[in-house]
Amino acid sequence: MLYVLSAAGVGVGLVVLGLVLFRLGGAVKGFRSAADTMRADVESRTGMIRARAAAVGVAVRDLCSRNRPQPVPEPVRSGLNEQGGHLP
Repeated sequence: MLYVLSAAGVGVGLVVLGLVLFRLGGAVKGFRSAADTMRADVESRTGMIRARAAAVGVAVRDLCSRNRPQPVPEPVRSGLNEQGGHLP
């Protein structure tokens, strides 16, 4: 008689476990969907931050090159630029 009660207890336990797992499966699907959405949003924002950082780097390099003193070009050496101003 004791084994019948034990078998009934195991049966009820398995049914309850099945119901809990079934409900949990739906919650896991919802969580997975939310996690995928969040991951896509974070990746999008990370890409935007990287693009902005690259743009700032380009702007800083451009400003640095503008502020750098430009070398004075050396005059062209020709016969007219020599002491007499005439061709030899």
